[in-house]
Amino acid sequence: MQNLQIPETAESRIVPKWLFPLRFPDKDRFTSSRPDIVLVTPNSAKTRKQQTTAWGWVLLSGRGQLGETGSTPAAPPVTSRAINPRQHRPKDFSKPRRDIHLVEIKYCEDTRPQNQINAAKEQHKDLCDILRGASVTLHIILLGVGGTIYNTHTLKPFKELGLDSQIFKKLASKLHVHSVNFAAKLVHTRRALSNTVINSHQEPVSGQACNPPDPH
Repeated sequence: MQNLQIPETAESRIVPKWLFPLRFPDKDRFTSSRPDIVLVTPNSAKTRKQQTTAWGWVLLSGRGQLGETGSTPAAPPVTSRAINPRQHRPKDFSKPRRDIHLVEIKYCEDTRPQNQINAAKEQHKDLCDILRGASVTLHIILLGVGGTIYNTHTLKPFKELGLDSQIFKKLASKLHVHSVNFAAKLVHTRRALSNTVINSHQEPVSGQACNPPDPH
């Protein structure tokens, strides 16, 4: 991915308009699900051949396929060869030539990851259906709240996205540290807000302590 061009709109999690069908209502686009990452690459000759023999969309998790409407397998792994600076921008590719990778990162109970896998599939099911016509793959990346990094649900999706073993292990660790630090900030902020509310309720109104209201 050394030649990956990150667009200016990458800071927004709203899926770009050019990925949707023509005349698709903006209000529906703004309310559609928002994956953590949307990566669009030109599909390979292998993918194009598969699309001519089978029709359907693929919704992938770390454990396999879901909701197939045909026998189309998953899109091939994204590699640095898929991005060529001399090629057109992804938005210039016709829909059948697009490999669309939706990445969803979720935190789960360390011993029960399946609940979050199911939640991610349901969360983006409608979006995958809307983007039908291109090769669509949902990569669900799970991190255990207790620090678990799964071979199947964490490392395998990174590998499918084209990262080598040394890089995706470091990335998984960084994501875990980031989540722990962010969770700590949330807890501290919540406690600070709670203390502020409690103190404001306990603060006596001027003159109230000397002259309590008549109970009658």
